[in-house]
Amino acid sequence: MNHQFPRICLALSAAILSATAAESSTNAPAAAKPPAATPKPPSPWHTTASINAAVSRGNADTLLMGAAINSLRKWDKNEIALGADGTFGSNSDPTTRKETTTAQNYGLYAQYNRMLSDRIYLGLRSDARQDRIAFIDYRATVAPALGYYLVKNDRLKLKLENGPAFIFERLKGAGTANYLTLRVAEEVQWKINDRASIVQSMEYLPQVEDFGNYVVNFNLGLSTKITEKASATITFQDFYRSVPAPGRRGNDLRLMAGISYSF
Repeated sequence: MNHQFPRICLALSAAILSATAAESSTNAPAAAKPPAATPKPPSPWHTTASINAAVSRGNADTLLMGAAINSLRKWDKNEIALGADGTFGSNSDPTTRKETTTAQNYGLYAQYNRMLSDRIYLGLRSDARQDRIAFIDYRATVAPALGYYLVKNDRLKLKLENGPAFIFERLKGAGTANYLTLRVAEEVQWKINDRASIVQSMEYLPQVEDFGNYVVNFNLGLSTKITEKASATITFQDFYRSVPAPGRRGNDLRLMAGISYSF
């Protein structure tokens, strides 16, 4: 038995050392993980870009293309809206191959609003437009405005704006004219459901010294979501000038279908 005792002690010591080592390994702190990447903050701008096109081939070769981009930013009691659009159309005679431009116009606008309360705001709007077919070399408008939301909720927004405006205009064949007008405008944003929405706007600008000389701009757009960011769109526009350039009509109507993408 005396010979067995040292062996038993050695065996017990080895077992104790093994258990201690295993416990130390278990309780050791895990290797430090690299810090997670900081998510990129969302852009303060909400932007929507759209494009539309129509093509026909046969007895008449026609092309009509349009594009637009609109951006909106809101912070504190401030709002800024920016936008630009353009349309180009052509018609080619399949026999003579003579090409005629049927549409060529461009426009842009900027508007700043300062909210005085939840529904009342002061704004300043400026826009410019050129239309080769309507013989409008340029038309620029600067308009301070007092605005009021008649309805303002998650589904429906209806606002009115009014105030003076100043128009700088040059029509081909009629020369340059700069004059003071009144401006009355309205806009409706209706979210029909989670996928479909309608935006409609109109502004009326009569010259102060001659109410028979006025401009009316009308826009109606319907969009339906295809994905979370892409939508199918239909847009109807009417630009009316009561006193058009010589040899031109006062009305310019457009009906366009296309795709928009928000980011």
